[in-house]
Amino acid sequence: MTRRRVFVVAAEYSASPRDLPPARRRRDFFGGPHPELRPAEAAHLFFRYPNRGEEGRTRPEDWKNAFGTSEPIALPDLLASAAHRALTTLHALTGADWRRTCDSITDMLVTAMPGLDPNERVNIGLVPQALQVQLGLSARARAQFVVGTSDSGAQAFSEAVRAARTAERPATMLVLAGQIIPSGYVSQYQIRTVLGEDDQAKGLDMLAVGDLVMDVMRRSFALAPPELEAFLARVAARKAQVGANYPAGINAGKPFKRDTRRTPWFDASDIAVPCCGAAATIVTSDDALIEAIASSRTSRFRTAPLTEVLGLGDGSTNPDLLHRKAPLLFAPAVYGALAACADDAQVPVSTFTSSAFGVVHDAFPSIELSFLLALGLGWDRAAERMAEGWSNPVGGLLTFGHALGASGLVQINKAHHLFCVDRRYLPEADSRQGFREDGALAFTTSVGGPLSHIVCSLLRGGHQEHRSPPQRREAAALAPVSAAWDAKARLLWMLLPSQLRAVPEAWLVEATTSVSIRSCLRALSADDVSRLGFEGLEELVAPQFLGEVRKRLRTVVAVAQQESERLSSMFDVFRLLTDEVREIVEECRAQGRLRPEASGLDERRLVDRFKEALRVSLVVLSRPMEDGAHRTVRFTGPGELQEADFVAADTLRPLPAGPEALPFWTVRAVRPDLPPEPHRGGEADALGEIASRGPRTAAELRLLRTWFSLDPPRPLLERSLREAGLSGPSRPAVRAVFYAGEVADPGTQLTSREAHELLGFVAHRARAFLEAYGSAATQVGPMLSVVAFERLPARASLEAALFGAARFAQEIARSALDQGVIVRAAVCVGDGVLFEDVNGLPAVASLASRRASELLAAAREIAPGRAAFALEGASELVVTLLGQRLTGWERAPDGPPQTAVWLGPRS
Repeated sequence: MTRRRVFVVAAEYSASPRDLPPARRRRDFFGGPHPELRPAEAAHLFFRYPNRGEEGRTRPEDWKNAFGTSEPIALPDLLASAAHRALTTLHALTGADWRRTCDSITDMLVTAMPGLDPNERVNIGLVPQALQVQLGLSARARAQFVVGTSDSGAQAFSEAVRAARTAERPATMLVLAGQIIPSGYVSQYQIRTVLGEDDQAKGLDMLAVGDLVMDVMRRSFALAPPELEAFLARVAARKAQVGANYPAGINAGKPFKRDTRRTPWFDASDIAVPCCGAAATIVTSDDALIEAIASSRTSRFRTAPLTEVLGLGDGSTNPDLLHRKAPLLFAPAVYGALAACADDAQVPVSTFTSSAFGVVHDAFPSIELSFLLALGLGWDRAAERMAEGWSNPVGGLLTFGHALGASGLVQINKAHHLFCVDRRYLPEADSRQGFREDGALAFTTSVGGPLSHIVCSLLRGGHQEHRSPPQRREAAALAPVSAAWDAKARLLWMLLPSQLRAVPEAWLVEATTSVSIRSCLRALSADDVSRLGFEGLEELVAPQFLGEVRKRLRTVVAVAQQESERLSSMFDVFRLLTDEVREIVEECRAQGRLRPEASGLDERRLVDRFKEALRVSLVVLSRPMEDGAHRTVRFTGPGELQEADFVAADTLRPLPAGPEALPFWTVRAVRPDLPPEPHRGGEADALGEIASRGPRTAAELRLLRTWFSLDPPRPLLERSLREAGLSGPSRPAVRAVFYAGEVADPGTQLTSREAHELLGFVAHRARAFLEAYGSAATQVGPMLSVVAFERLPARASLEAALFGAARFAQEIARSALDQGVIVRAAVCVGDGVLFEDVNGLPAVASLASRRASELLAAAREIAPGRAAFALEGASELVVTLLGQRLTGWERAPDGPPQTAVWLGPRS
């Protein structure tokens, strides 16, 4: 089945509430293009909801104080604003009249994560039809709402692209994604609904999940706490710096501060702030529209404002983190989405790491790292790319803001702005490096839940000039990367329980963190409440009063637990907590119980600090069961099990365990260097056996670490299989002829640069002698390397292959010498295996390539100032025939064994 090619042609955001007065929300305002934006109207577009209470509701004066408008902004207002700006951009690019621009939209998809706005007064499912009328779209356009969670923007974009690909007629689709979410802790409590029911019941929230994943990485890669802290600070500081280059972000240009600890590993400067806003993206498969945009000329874009969607992929796993069968270091949905995207684009997984940049979901640093690690970069390379900004060139969601349901579409818009160097959103556009003339690749990712649903896209853009390719191509019939990952995922489910049985009667400590008591209130037992220490309280209360204040707070928590069973809304419980904490703060201040540094804080800040201390540490434990591995959560004291690997099942006391007992994904794990064990059956059976019992030898440990990469380097995988006693898949041998040449002297007529260019020209013409074979050529300055190959069994004889390669070498040498340029070269033959070279083209790996270089060096020593040609392995007949063609050349009296060397004329 063929599919159309789809391009992003417009990408915009909603206006800030300060630029949305009532007059700009009425239907008549949408009857024509949006007025030209001032720079300030493209800055700080997403915003914090101006609620001041725990219940998340606002009053007119809250909006007046924050944005100068007394009428609250609703989600439909933001969606309409973003759509209007996108339609205006399309109108400006095509030069069509406004009515025609609106009529060009064949479909509209609208999405948001429902249930987060307590002020919501409209049925979200009716919003698309209302927007269709408000925006003046054609009555024939299909308008629908896409249900989703925190990745709904990316999901809606994915659905639009897939529909445009397969539509019977060309389609132009407007995708809208927006979010209204209250600020403060109420947002964290609402966001936790993306977790599975059991995760919530056990007391987890998304802050805790992000920190848990970070702790898993710290343990797995043996990172010292100061090293991890320094890395996170470096990443946050750089994002704050480059985020200023994308002024639309909520934190763009704001001073960088790192002084508010939110979790054991994360500062507030590491966490993307939940916010409100909307994004609009227009995609099309309409050839005429694409051509019109390609031929448009506008000062706003430095390159063609066309971004092609090459591939899409999504991956899913259990919404409950605690119920997943794989180790927490592995994010199955991430691997699955990347594999599916690679298959959809018909490219290898290595394409992602060779892309010009990524726009990777980074609500927490650990989420961004999960993608980079899944790409096989390893900790050092992943951390380096993240710190240097490759995975988020303009700061990511950390500086832009995380509007949940809209964020997936924000990722697409950012990539489009970076590709076409949009001066509206990139004020420093003229100083940006840009891309090569034929464009570049980039990928985006979006996350739903605790890495439970992932959407990935592969894009191509940044063309200096758009040349329209054929608009249809064959869809991939197979999905080899996805199939390979599915097989590995099944083995991961077998491996986890096998790793847990290394220490009898023990549970594996997968990660530790702390969570707000407000999130885990109903999960705490009476014993847990009696042991609460309220982490951070010692920074606020004088030591002699700590015990008494802690006892008072424990009583407050116990009362809140009881009230949570009686009151209908948890927000009422939070108000109760806040009122009680405020009363305790007032008493502490009045009675002089505060530390000097805390007594200087104003009342609101001090109350917030006390509420931040309402936290409790927890540990995620994995235990082996008859039907596999099971996870559980236990509440502990601060830092109690931070360095423990295994704990006793009955007492949770740390148990001693050497590196031989640690699971294979931990870099500290070792196994004895023993001979490989005999395996029955093929590769799949042997890997299943190792997975079911765990690795016993150092070779099996290396094999698992290599094999569970999404795209392991083939030579490393083959070596790991051999060392573990497995044969692995065989690769067919190929016979190849290798050529190595160099410009020895440019002569008197040409400069060095001109001689190098001539070498490339004559080599291109000489390839006529290699047309019977596949070939790959590389030239760097004066050096030229060529390989010609043919799969075995070969059609041509060895003599014919050598003769053709020798004719190729002779043609280059003589053509160059005609212009006074001296070229030396060597040719030899050898067997090897095919591989994909740096250009993504087939080449041959063989020891003969090194031999060609050695022969070239020998020819250089024999005649330093003359043209020379060395040929190894040819019969006397071939040598005689070549000698007859080399008029004026002489045979060197000596040379390497079984090698004939000819020397060119002396003048």
